[in-house]
Amino acid sequence: MKLNDDDYNSTDEDLLFDDERRLKKEAGLRSMRTGGLLLSVFLLATLGVIYFTNGGFNNTSSSSKKSGTSKPSAVMQQKEAEKIAADADKMIGGSTLTASDLDFWDDFPPKEEKEKKITPEATPTPLPSDPATDGKHTLIKHDDGTEEWAEINPYLPKNKYDNSGFVYKTPLMRYYENNTKHSFNGADLSKNEEYIDFTALKNAGLDFVMLRMGQRGYASGEISLDDSFLENIKMADDAGLMCGVYFISSAINTEEAFEEAQFVLNTISSNSLNIRYPVAVSLEKEGEGKGRTDDLGKIPRTNTVLTFCRAIEDAGYYPIVYGTKETLIQKLSLGSMTGTEIWYSEDSDLPDFPYPFSMWQYDLDGNINGIAGGARLDISFEDYSMR
Repeated sequence: MKLNDDDYNSTDEDLLFDDERRLKKEAGLRSMRTGGLLLSVFLLATLGVIYFTNGGFNNTSSSSKKSGTSKPSAVMQQKEAEKIAADADKMIGGSTLTASDLDFWDDFPPKEEKEKKITPEATPTPLPSDPATDGKHTLIKHDDGTEEWAEINPYLPKNKYDNSGFVYKTPLMRYYENNTKHSFNGADLSKNEEYIDFTALKNAGLDFVMLRMGQRGYASGEISLDDSFLENIKMADDAGLMCGVYFISSAINTEEAFEEAQFVLNTISSNSLNIRYPVAVSLEKEGEGKGRTDDLGKIPRTNTVLTFCRAIEDAGYYPIVYGTKETLIQKLSLGSMTGTEIWYSEDSDLPDFPYPFSMWQYDLDGNINGIAGGARLDISFEDYSMR
């Protein structure tokens, strides 16, 4: 609200506010209007008192002569008026502060500040890390020749083998810690080997063999015994080699997995076999074409493995899971298999598996005395016969 000359005794310069400043001081002027009215009344009353005290403006000269005093000068009158105005200001406001001194004017930012926009600084996009060197990925090589980098689960236990401890002297791989050998050599065999001399294998430095006991047909689903199993395990035992067995699974549910485990256990007990190394379940398909487990999900497949291993362990043997990196990482839930031992398959000079494993199949086509043709050679970091 704009004040008139009658409402507030001020100069023209004080009343010529621009629009924004008038908005800022409007609240203060409302409160000052009442004070201005009171001040005007007070001044009029004071002047009236002075007027009547001096006997009116017409009698000023005669009164001064009678009292023997001189007429006040213009300077004195001006000082008296200023003093009265100052006293009135103190009585009305109780303070010498003006409206511009009050803090609340800061709540109304200048127009320039209202229109100013703050642009947040752009967050720089981090450069992608190299999966080959970041230590967070592992390379998976597929059968069709393609490759991919799989992320390593940071919450799972890690492989703690020191690569400098692996020593390969054809055809055997050994592992040393503090100049002491901590490994045992073996081979895995089946009816596919045309000729096997187990005594020659023992003399060549093997400590154990893993023999294929049987399999479930990857398409038919029928369980069968390996044609050479019973003969192979008798000759291996006679040669002084410690024996373990493996079964190739095609179970699509836990009922079939339990059936496979019972087949293995019944074969062992009915033939009084001396099993001193692990009983393994393999998930690697043998054969071409569509398999019955090709579309099995990770969790159902993991449940079949755990069912098999639990049954084997309950019978007093050491269960172990055989597989490649692709199978173990991409087809199984390793987080659900904590504590389950792994027999890792990778034809390589050094094992490249980020998680713990107890056995490693390091050569798929080795040359060793006692086996005609290529041999599948293994190293065990555990002496299961001493457990």
